Amino acid sequence: MIRITAILLLLLAPLQADIAAAKEIGERLRKKAQRTDTGWTFAKGPGVYAGDAGVAIYFAALYRATKDKRWLEATRETLRHAVDEMPTACGLYVGRAGVGEACLECFWATGDKRFLRDARRCAERLPEYAATDIISGAAGTGIFLLNLHRATGDKKHLAAAQRAGDYLLAHAVRKGGQASWPIAPGKNKAVYLGFSHGAAGIGYFLLHLGRRTGVKRYTVRAHEAAQFLLEHEEDGHWWRTVPATSTLRRVQWCHGAPGIGLFFKELPEYADAYKRCLTVTEKEGRTARESGCQCHGVAGNAELFLEEYVARKDKRWFEEARKSGRVLLKSHMKIDYDPSYMTGLAGMGHFFLRLADPAGTPLPLMIRTEKPK
Repeated sequence: MIRITAILLLLLAPLQADIAAAKEIGERLRKKAQRTDTGWTFAKGPGVYAGDAGVAIYFAALYRATKDKRWLEATRETLRHAVDEMPTACGLYVGRAGVGEACLECFWATGDKRFLRDARRCAERLPEYAATDIISGAAGTGIFLLNLHRATGDKKHLAAAQRAGDYLLAHAVRKGGQASWPIAPGKNKAVYLGFSHGAAGIGYFLLHLGRRTGVKRYTVRAHEAAQFLLEHEEDGHWWRTVPATSTLRRVQWCHGAPGIGLFFKELPEYADAYKRCLTVTEKEGRTARESGCQCHGVAGNAELFLEEYVARKDKRWFEEARKSGRVLLKSHMKIDYDPSYMTGLAGMGHFFLRLADPAGTPLPLMIRTEKPK
């Protein structure tokens, strides 16, 4: 396929431009795929963050949007390799739980029950937790287990999610109505604030675990995490760690207002803090870092705008997300990114699909509150 220039994409109607950009990225990814005996690989490992499972999530979303069976084939081939090479470590973005979550995302997008079978397989023999966070620890693995329970109704997965929650409760540092967590108890005492490694992501999981189970202690700790975040807020900004180990106050999904806002959005009592996250991301989210990616770039930051639009249908935030899409087209489409979901092409492509159909293309790797159709 001949690459469509950013200028031509910008001349198309918005919906056409979003779908065209997503398809172009899909074609570029197909060209990068390495064919093996066990499926397609992008030589970055099997995980979600940088590897094959994350690319499979994007292919599945592209199939859902277009119904082009080439993308279903790409999904199957890429995920087959990821499952075959499944990590032994737990973790949503870098481990076994992430491959399982990718299987769930692909099942929900395509209806192929083989993906659900593989998701169940990923939940077998999960290792002991060695970290607390979303990326590699108990909180992220718990998200997968809650989603697997939602998809199957099997109570053993809910019980496993509670074990992840109990691990987090056991390692919470509580003081003055606040809770925080070392990233790796007994090994790394660093305390993070953001969604990827810190209190925001852990609080997000515990909040949903409490709602699903009705067990108050999880919900209480989630609110204590929110209080910890408020204590360390500086007008909608947060340092990466407590105490600060960097002079930079980041505004991105992994560290800062865009990711922390995803947690505050779930808590009506913290509506003012959530609004500050939206405001800071609106002002700084397209210029905070020269990247278009999901983890620490324009696409990931703008997901907060889309989540707000889906929740409340306020077109202002959809227009903010669309502005971010135009920045991607102008400044980042020409760059030959790596193929990954969190730092490269697949995540950017998924964002364009979300722009085309925000409600019909859910933000992946988050907790599903209703059973997907």
